[in-house]
Amino acid sequence: MNSIRVSVPNWKSDASFEALLAFLSEYRDCVQQVAYISSDFHPPQPLGKARENAAALRERIVRTKEAGFSCGINMVSTIGHHPERLDEALKGDWRHMTDIDGNTCEGSFCPADERYLREYVKPLYTLYSEAKPDFIWVDDDVRYGHLPIGFGCFCDGCLARFHARAGERFTRETLKAALLQPENTDLRKLWLREQSDKIAHLLRFIGRTVRAVNDSITLGFMTGERYFEGYDFRLWADALSEDGQYKIMWRPGGGAYGDRPFDGQLEKAVQISRQCARLPDFVTLVQSEIENFPYRVLQKSPRSTALEVLLHTAAGCTGAALNVLPNAPRGESVEVMRGHFDALRRVVPFEKLLSDTLGRAPTAGIYDGWHIDAQAALDEDFFTGSGAGFPDAWGELSFLGLPLCHDFEAASCYLLTGNSPRAFGEEELKHMLSTGVYMDAEALRTLDRMGYGALTGFRVGEAFADDSVEVYVEHALNTGFVGKTRLCPQVFVRGASASLIPAPGAETLCYLEDHRGNRKADCSTGLFRNALGGVVCVSSHYARTGFLDSLKSAQMKRVFRMLSGGKLPFAVESCARLRAVVRRTPQGDAVVILNPNFDLLENVAVLFPGAPESVRITLEDGQSETLCAAGRDGDMTRFILPALPPYTLALLETERNPGDA
Repeated sequence: MNSIRVSVPNWKSDASFEALLAFLSEYRDCVQQVAYISSDFHPPQPLGKARENAAALRERIVRTKEAGFSCGINMVSTIGHHPERLDEALKGDWRHMTDIDGNTCEGSFCPADERYLREYVKPLYTLYSEAKPDFIWVDDDVRYGHLPIGFGCFCDGCLARFHARAGERFTRETLKAALLQPENTDLRKLWLREQSDKIAHLLRFIGRTVRAVNDSITLGFMTGERYFEGYDFRLWADALSEDGQYKIMWRPGGGAYGDRPFDGQLEKAVQISRQCARLPDFVTLVQSEIENFPYRVLQKSPRSTALEVLLHTAAGCTGAALNVLPNAPRGESVEVMRGHFDALRRVVPFEKLLSDTLGRAPTAGIYDGWHIDAQAALDEDFFTGSGAGFPDAWGELSFLGLPLCHDFEAASCYLLTGNSPRAFGEEELKHMLSTGVYMDAEALRTLDRMGYGALTGFRVGEAFADDSVEVYVEHALNTGFVGKTRLCPQVFVRGASASLIPAPGAETLCYLEDHRGNRKADCSTGLFRNALGGVVCVSSHYARTGFLDSLKSAQMKRVFRMLSGGKLPFAVESCARLRAVVRRTPQGDAVVILNPNFDLLENVAVLFPGAPESVRITLEDGQSETLCAAGRDGDMTRFILPALPPYTLALLETERNPGDA
């Protein structure tokens, strides 16, 4: 189910509203819900203005329902986004969002200020609930990271709350010093839990307020790839639904407001997959944010907008929330977006196929090292960084057709980078190390400091700032290119390079030499089989980038097949740039593939585990055919894909083999 978010200029005047309703009525197959945005600026609106807008929306909602749409309200500001038009914004002596140094954001308020909740949030949501919407969305101002201060909230009230939780009194100065200490990971995790709890408390308060007026109103919440607030979606879903008593909706989002380059959309799809993975099963209506802020018709092309809807459906959403209409007070007609809606109409049948086939099925493949406590793995960057670098650490791997997974227990193997091991608990780390892990040198150092050195098989040796050439040694994983090299010129491509010191029993895959052919390091990439029965692959030379040549891409595909112990659900055998998402449905594994090239992709060989005799492929245009097996490669079966047009998707469906988990 898709929705459209409608800004105030498009619903406030009678003429704009009538034009909007006429436009949307032509696209009922594309949009089923209409969400009217409550305010035209980003700080909280005064209650007088809210009363005026709620009264106007009551009539708009009636008319929109009569036109055949489900209709609701998008609350653009609950605690406020950023300082804007402050002369018109809410005034009051409630606590403002505050950073660790005591600076405040005048456009947002503390979500844990009980007076603010009673005196403003309760009457605000009561007013809009009385407008009789079908649903109310809580927007993503309910978060941390507001301009100009960055991460909060460290107001006096929040400090007092944390004193009680930590059992220790802090000033802002002493808390800042403590949170920046590298050894204080547990304290940082405790702070993140406190942040999540404040959001959960606010959401539960909103839920009870709305349902006191009308318990048939469905509530929804918008989130993003933001780690400082604790990322505890299960806690928030329980709070908003009052522990599963009421149906709720979710809107994962995050940036990508233009399509130049399109990689932003691809990364956002991964972020949305992470967010969907954290949602409980009872959240069945998940609409991804599709936004071209600040709402310019040329910000995104019609085709990229439609493709983004499909990418997010593949990532775990069951619909899309379109926020693309022009919204200048006296600006363009909604008619300028007709091309975008025509493009959306063309993909609606495939969107429905993906949604019906995939539902909320979990992903399968390589776990990318993501953790809700990722922020706690940072120390000196705790107040400025976000997520220990997880969002972009492994971007190149996904272009090799290696599917990323966000279900920790179900993953085939695992990735670790930098300080990320510090986010995980002891049992989680042992589980990864007893399976298969690929990591960079920084993660190796972190694990060694944490006492896991005996299980990793390597230590990091000398670092190299000048150019090094990686050489492939004699090994089964290097068959076909032994003695060949990989060059990542450090003068142009800055990156980490170092030697690895193997433990007894470790295997070398690559070594380093200088440009004259002199040996610099005996090992730069290697394997180790540890006492837990797991396999560790460590790389100390451009471990996260430089995969896109034919040799390194072939080696990496072999490495991950080996690390997965035959459990990798999909692989690309050919030298081809392809992206894949694997979803584990009750009927079997379903793979959504994207051709991220400007060229037609032809005769690509892909691999499925086991011995399936056939695979069903459906292209984005609806054409469908059965592919027959075209041979074997080890423990996987080969299929040859039909021609895939540029930047289009296809769905591959398999039947689950008897005895598969």
